[in-house]
Amino acid sequence: MDSNVDEKQQSNSPIQPDSLRIQYSTSDLDSPISSDEDSINLEMINVKSKGEAFCDCHKKGKEKECTCGEEDTCFDWTWDEESKSHASFIKEGDREVMFHIDYSGGTAAVRGNTKLHKDQYYWEIKMTTPVYGTDMMVGVCTTDIDLNKCRHVFCSMIGQDSDSWGLSYTGHLQHKKNKQSYSSKFGQGSIVGVHLDMWHGTLSFYKNRKPLGIAYTGLQGKILYPVVSSTAARSGMKIIRCCSFPTSLQFMCCQVLRKVIPSHLDVLTAVELPPGLKEFLKNNVQWLLQPFPSSAPGPLKSRKRTHSEEDADGPGPNPVCKRP
Repeated sequence: MDSNVDEKQQSNSPIQPDSLRIQYSTSDLDSPISSDEDSINLEMINVKSKGEAFCDCHKKGKEKECTCGEEDTCFDWTWDEESKSHASFIKEGDREVMFHIDYSGGTAAVRGNTKLHKDQYYWEIKMTTPVYGTDMMVGVCTTDIDLNKCRHVFCSMIGQDSDSWGLSYTGHLQHKKNKQSYSSKFGQGSIVGVHLDMWHGTLSFYKNRKPLGIAYTGLQGKILYPVVSSTAARSGMKIIRCCSFPTSLQFMCCQVLRKVIPSHLDVLTAVELPPGLKEFLKNNVQWLLQPFPSSAPGPLKSRKRTHSEEDADGPGPNPVCKRP
């Protein structure tokens, strides 16, 4: 792939990512190229994740019109225009974010506008564009994270420090730079669910509304915010569900039911419930009562990184919450 860079940008002086204009092809490649951490590889390529989608719209060429899974119309929070990096652009009623709309020169991120500190919180992020590059991530963070610190660096931003906890599109968890395999990849059309239980201090993830198990523990007493990040040019994510509610006896009973009912069974199907209660639980906490996969991962354990994942990110494609 050829890049349109003039000779001045090829001098010994540091390259300014904001000045790059890169031409590209839309052909897909199966694996990214690697780049040195101290430089930007100008032969950037479009590498799309082959992760599972929630529906088949992208296979039918209908990804731009896809609204599958977007039934909710009420949202407890949106993305915060005042808490984002320079390469993040918020639209669609502050629910959708686009990253690097012209080209990518590093990592961009945006935070939610509501603090999460004492209740039960559940939200879903839909990958609205191809998913590729060094990393696209979802997770939570404190206010101490600098959302612009990696604007000129391609990296897995969420979880690089002690103030953020992230899940990569590659299926890896990251906190304090420690990575652990957690799930299969997700890609365009995937819905990533996040359950933050501040009563127990746990963070769990869902993929296409199927639970993946507890990812992190020990979050009690912290004040957290939803956060997403991306290194991929013209990449996008959208909030399609977000709700919160107090830790009630009713919710805790649902948690116990999920533990005592065999994990491969749907609680709402396995337990005989009055029609009204069943419909109520279906509308509000169905995400909690669904069957688990055959094996669910445990909490993140520390380990050393074995190799660098600082890959180049090229130009990308053209560009209702019912409460209990």
